[in-house]
Parts: sequence; C-alpha cells; structure tokens
Amino acid sequence: MASIFLNLVLKKYGELPPTYQVVGFDDSPIASEYLIPFSTIHQQIDVLTKEAMDILVMQMKNRKKRRPAIMETPIHKTVLPTLIKRETTIFSFYPKVPESTLLAFRDF
Repeated sequence: MASIFLNLVLKKYGELPPTYQVVGFDDSPIASEYLIPFSTIHQQIDVLTKEAMDILVMQMKNRKKRRPAIMETPIHKTVLPTLIKRETTIFSFYPKVPESTLLAFRDF
C-alpha cells in the first residue's frame, strides 16, 4: 500500500513533498528497491515462527500425556517489530532534528 501511495504522490507532485512521511508495514523487498526507498516496519518472521512452533510442540507433547492438562488461558507472546528508516520519514530527510523532537519517536 505504501508503494501505491508513493506512486500517486510522485505522479501528482513529481517528488515526495517534505510534508509527507510514508511508512510501510511489512518490509517487503520493494520497500528498499522502490524509486524512493521507503521506511517500513520489519516483522521478525523467524522469531514469530519459532515462538509459534514452540507453543505448538508444547501443546502436542501435552496431548500425548495420559491425562493432558487443560489449557485454561491462552498463551500470548510479544515479538517487537523494528522501524527500518529510509528516505520517506523525518529521520532520513532531517538527520539533525533536535534531540527533544525525537523523544516521541524513540519507542518505534
């Protein structure tokens, strides 16, 4: 979706105006290879896969028991995403932004 939006903006303005900041969500290869490489959120697929498989294996082992334990609460895991900063966000266009301005964005 970010690439489609960038395409529309580039057609209209011929460039990415500094008032626009674009962030994609899946860090697909097009994000780094597009006309203007855009910032994106990287999902740690390898970590997500490992966590899901660990839970699945645990549940399979439990089911093999003579008296399997009943899972009373769902298992929740958190895998933090990473912001990949490229040319479509303030981080790339304005590298000398005052430190106080960036405090709100640090947790991305």
